Amino acid sequence: MRKVIYTCLLAIVVTGTSCITHSMSGSPAAVSAGASIGGVLGSIVGDRAGGYHGSQFGALIGTVAGAAVGNAATTPRKEKVVVKEYQENIPSEPYYAPSGLQVTNIRFIDDNRNHTIDANENCKLVFDIVNEGDVSAYNITPVVEEVSGMKHITISPSAQISYLPQGDRVRYTATIAGGKRLKAGEAVFRVYTTESNGAVSESHEFSLPTAKRIK
Repeated sequence: MRKVIYTCLLAIVVTGTSCITHSMSGSPAAVSAGASIGGVLGSIVGDRAGGYHGSQFGALIGTVAGAAVGNAATTPRKEKVVVKEYQENIPSEPYYAPSGLQVTNIRFIDDNRNHTIDANENCKLVFDIVNEGDVSAYNITPVVEEVSGMKHITISPSAQISYLPQGDRVRYTATIAGGKRLKAGEAVFRVYTTESNGAVSESHEFSLPTAKRIK
């Protein structure tokens, strides 16, 4: 019976020693403590089973088992890393529906006829909107904007044109006012139209000189 027990214990010792040798990655202090405690307990069990030799063999088994337990308790767990794939959303260029409208015959009219936007002067920008498309246009908004950043220039709000049949035209007038603090320089304007379906006409840019107030 003892021989059978020793044979089994020997197998445990060989297996445990091999596992510890190849995979001992826990804390050295915890492994040492586990080995010491296991050796003491193994010695007691072995002494009861087989006297002195049983005590020695039990101590060896307990040492191996205790070391394995200490190693398992302190070995860092391998975290499962989850890599999330993502696709970067790159904004595309804005899309505008084609428009059959054309802005033509742009004319600038100022009070003193010097073709300059003077400080404290009200001017007019007159142009025609022609529907050269294949269908009627609805909710047309004429847009006049200053794009150079010139300060102290005011442009009248856009007046919407509700309906323009194919082949027809309409004359539109915008007011441009120079403020009293307007400085000498050059203002750049852009003129185009938009429609309720998102269509935008071809834009026209032009520059006008500005003059400060004469004291």
